[in-house]
Amino acid sequence: MIDYIYLYALQLYLLKKHSLHRQVANITAEYKTLKRKYRRILILRDKLISCLFLLSNNRLNSTRLVWCYQKNNKWWTRIVPDMTNKQFKNNFRVERTTFIKLVKLIGPYIEKKNTHLRSAVVVHKRIACALYTLGSSSEFRTIAHLFGIGKTTATLILHEFCDVLVNLFFNCIIKFPTTNSEIQETMNEFFTQHGYPMCVGAVDGTHIGIKPPGGAESDYYNYKKYHSILMLAVVNSNLKFTYVNIGAPGRCNDASVYNRSSLAQVIKNDIYANNYMVINSTRIQSHMIADSAFSLSRTLLKPFSQKPNMPRSHTLFNYRLSRCRSTIERAFGALKNRFRLLHKKMEFELNNTIKIIQATTILHNLCVDENDILDVDWNISQPLHKKPACAIQSDSGTEVREALVSFFLQNPI
Repeated sequence: MIDYIYLYALQLYLLKKHSLHRQVANITAEYKTLKRKYRRILILRDKLISCLFLLSNNRLNSTRLVWCYQKNNKWWTRIVPDMTNKQFKNNFRVERTTFIKLVKLIGPYIEKKNTHLRSAVVVHKRIACALYTLGSSSEFRTIAHLFGIGKTTATLILHEFCDVLVNLFFNCIIKFPTTNSEIQETMNEFFTQHGYPMCVGAVDGTHIGIKPPGGAESDYYNYKKYHSILMLAVVNSNLKFTYVNIGAPGRCNDASVYNRSSLAQVIKNDIYANNYMVINSTRIQSHMIADSAFSLSRTLLKPFSQKPNMPRSHTLFNYRLSRCRSTIERAFGALKNRFRLLHKKMEFELNNTIKIIQATTILHNLCVDENDILDVDWNISQPLHKKPACAIQSDSGTEVREALVSFFLQNPI
């Protein structure tokens, strides 16, 4: 009886096992069928994507009516073409002829290609947008609206324009005289126009307001009570910048930046010492001129300190030097009045701010070469916050200055 029960249980087990095997086989077959169907769907999907891609290629030349939303560029397309030359210069800060030269000069480096998604901003519009941004204190939102572009696009256009200008033209357009012919030409122009001999440049510094880097606010707080970076520059008698050093924290003074600059070493080269004249047995080499904030030396002359009952000869020297040194003041005035972005606090990253200022000096020199003069009302008045004077002076610098005093007494203008 017990054996019969065991046999019956074994039979039930085998039947159940066989039934489970059949179910597993059915499920496996169904899985394979579904897998084949899924693969066919993937193949159909890939074919559909290929068809859509081919269809989009056939429509590359069609004009897309809307990208994000339709922007209004009526000012650029309708107002600008009808502007008079004066209106054009008031808006873009350069003459039309200078603008055309800029298009030819840097247009190939900033030109963009159209895509099937949207049309690129044309070269003329890109350069005009950058010039308008540099020449005004308007917000990027306002500028973007005028040109019918996005705010981000207007910002990118400005930075790209300045990058191209600086990378391609800075070293060849901002050039200090380093050969005998260049030194002689520069000195002759200063003497012809201002009656000051042996001068190869007028040097001074100016502050550009910035948003200071985080954690370094005190370093950029200047004696005029705002955050800035210092621009140390040299100009020739034609108001062209021949040297610029931009980026020193506003806390630094002009003299300390000059003493640490490459220019302070360059002017000590023999080629400048070998260009000289002799007055009263004193050898006067080619040199630069500056205000009282700098230290006196044979290579850098400054005026006599203002004192009560100053000798007439010293007053005459200060007048003649100031008359010649006015070139740097006028150059700074022309630069900031042409490119009014320099008047406002610049909110860019520090490296971008430096490149923007460098780009404006390049544009300034190009405008001088094109005789593109901006009518500005400037004067050489003392700043509201007087620069601290530097009392350091060398014996050789004192001798040179006294020799020039004799020269000016003997050679009045």
